[in-house]
Amino acid sequence: MSPSGSSRHTGTRPRGSRVGRALASAALALVPLAAVPAAPQVAHADTAGALAACRRSESADFGIGDFRVYGNGGGGIPQGSNPPNLLQDGDVFLLLSSSYYKVKFDSWPWGPSYPPDGNGVPAPSTGWPYPGSLEYSAILRFNNDPGGWVGPIHQATAFGGCTVWSGPPVRLLFGVNDPNPGDNSGYWSFGFYLYRASTH
Repeated sequence: MSPSGSSRHTGTRPRGSRVGRALASAALALVPLAAVPAAPQVAHADTAGALAACRRSESADFGIGDFRVYGNGGGGIPQGSNPPNLLQDGDVFLLLSSSYYKVKFDSWPWGPSYPPDGNGVPAPSTGWPYPGSLEYSAILRFNNDPGGWVGPIHQATAFGGCTVWSGPPVRLLFGVNDPNPGDNSGYWSFGFYLYRASTH
């Protein structure tokens, strides 16, 4: 007996039965639909396509040509006091720094000015906001709203090549590795370019 309780027939329907032929044809027509899933309504995410577009310098899905990280306050991408998450898992991004713009690191006229990599000296373990990162440099951290910090602290200049983001949705928050940023002036300039996996 079949699960439904009705008797199961193992023989074929008579050849002369029009109803049987019609039912058999209908059953065969449905087989491919049952075996192949329906086509999705939106394109699948394709990190490889986004990475290739980035490497070919194609137009980005989102870009900022002159994003400024201020020496006395940092910044964020997207901008704003509480920016939304921007990078999604599988997206590709590029963060290009300019060495032309520098931050001046005290209020004295003869005080030093540094590019985004600071003075090239790793900060000691005490007295600095980002120990081990370069002194007086631009710092990048990834942050999920509302989950908090994601991954380690990075030099902002570490992402000059096409980078695949793997992780939860995040925004990019920038800081300055200086024990006293309040007397700083000037800014660093970055170009930020995002290639979404969902559009490639």
